[in-house]
Amino acid sequence: MEVIVRKAVCSDKNTFVDFAVKLSKFSRDNHTDKSKNDDYNLVVKSVQKKAEVTFNNRSENTMILIAELEGKTVGYTLSRIFQQVDTSDNGTGMMGLLDEIYVDDIARGFGLGQRLLDESIKWMKERGINRVKLHVYSWNNNAKKVYERNGFKEYAVSYEKFI
Repeated sequence: MEVIVRKAVCSDKNTFVDFAVKLSKFSRDNHTDKSKNDDYNLVVKSVQKKAEVTFNNRSENTMILIAELEGKTVGYTLSRIFQQVDTSDNGTGMMGLLDEIYVDDIARGFGLGQRLLDESIKWMKERGINRVKLHVYSWNNNAKKVYERNGFKEYAVSYEKFI
């Protein structure tokens, strides 16, 4: 199987937007029914708009990678470098954020998620970043295993309650 991970180019804009929506739908499908009390069509339109803005405004501090399997695009990652705010009690300075990562069901198990993660971290290291954060939903056990296997540790926990 030919596996390629490459930096996004201008012609990847629609692919990036489509994957952002796929990631949203994947998350939506796994959330509890209680959290689905909105008009998801409006959410999708907002996700599309945000993805377009992100793609159009990428800079030297934004990396979008595209994963291909046998010539078909099957995944992506969005990584960023940003300045922590001066009031951060957990450290200031430049930080990496693995903002989004997604691989299609048909391409899972070929190491693409690992390659996307590795390339994103490599990009950050090359820019002098020594701390990377990411967010993962509590129900996404497969992703949590991958991140923990790669040295990520649980740092903060978010709670919610329906009232």
